[in-house]
Amino acid sequence: MKSIQLTGPRAVSVTETDVPEPGPGEALIRVAVLGLCGTDLGFFDGSSNYLRDGLKSYPFVVGHEWLGTVVSVGPGTGPAIVGRRVSGHNFRGCGQCSHCAQGRIRYCPDRSEIGVLGPRPGAGSEFLTAPRETLTLIPDGLSDAAGVLLEPTAAAVHAVDRLAVTGKDRVAVLGAGTLGLAAAQIATALGAATVVFDPQAAARELAGRLGLRSSVAPAEADEASYDVVIEASGSTAAVRSTVELIAPGGRVAQLGTPHRTTDGFDAATLVIRDVTLHGVLSGVGHWDRLVGLVQSGAVNLDALVDRIFPLDQLDAAFAHLASGDRARPKVLVRIDLDSREEPARGDSGAEGTDCL
Repeated sequence: MKSIQLTGPRAVSVTETDVPEPGPGEALIRVAVLGLCGTDLGFFDGSSNYLRDGLKSYPFVVGHEWLGTVVSVGPGTGPAIVGRRVSGHNFRGCGQCSHCAQGRIRYCPDRSEIGVLGPRPGAGSEFLTAPRETLTLIPDGLSDAAGVLLEPTAAAVHAVDRLAVTGKDRVAVLGAGTLGLAAAQIATALGAATVVFDPQAAARELAGRLGLRSSVAPAEADEASYDVVIEASGSTAAVRSTVELIAPGGRVAQLGTPHRTTDGFDAATLVIRDVTLHGVLSGVGHWDRLVGLVQSGAVNLDALVDRIFPLDQLDAAFAHLASGDRARPKVLVRIDLDSREEPARGDSGAEGTDCL
């Protein structure tokens, strides 16, 4: 089978590898579409903290956002899922520690994440094996693009749920990328008065097309005005802004992942204002709720996709991911060229190299 191998900084190629066999409790999946994100870009250009800290090393098969179709199952896996489209989370726990026993596999000290952490290959291959319990069935009404985006955006559902957002809340979302726009749509669907802050004009324009209110940056009048703040960018300026924006007794979710310690973070103000701060990692356990939100039309994931590249244009895909020219945050790669589909919504996407 064909696999996307990273062998060093800016060295990506399609190589031939063996098709894996599904083990007990696993499914063999023909991957149709792969999503690329900032984590993949860090691996591509060599800047990733996973590489710097020795948690990942070249060469490896990249990819952790994916959608495909089950073609066979291993022993002990029910055959009913054969032929179904699926996506899935990428955490693999030891199955023996106290965290795994309580369903908190993302905190397992021996966990791996395919394509990100540990030795397991990523999803950037024509075929992938995955444990049945990690898979989510994709309803017929969802496009392939929306199915791929369940993995990155389920964390936004996790954040909103942890914050217990209601229609009485004023919500500020910092960053109009994939996570921020998903979180803002979810909060809006709950009736919250939501505003998205982002310095990029294209990001704010997309927010507007999704029916969201947006602004370049908080104003002086915004200080201590929001019951809920969701930091979804990981940028230093945005992390600092959470403290300025949150109202007394408010709740903050750090959803974006800063790549370094944030200097000038005013923790004392959080104490004085009696703020609850949540660090949010992944969306494991929140996929079904997200699928329902997408099916209902409350969350539009298709609109977040900028370009879909064929497998033979990997260099162009990574170059586009790195560029500042994207009107929308997500870049996808079509791996199975025999499974091309039309987008689920008229404004949601296009195949090939045309912008959406």
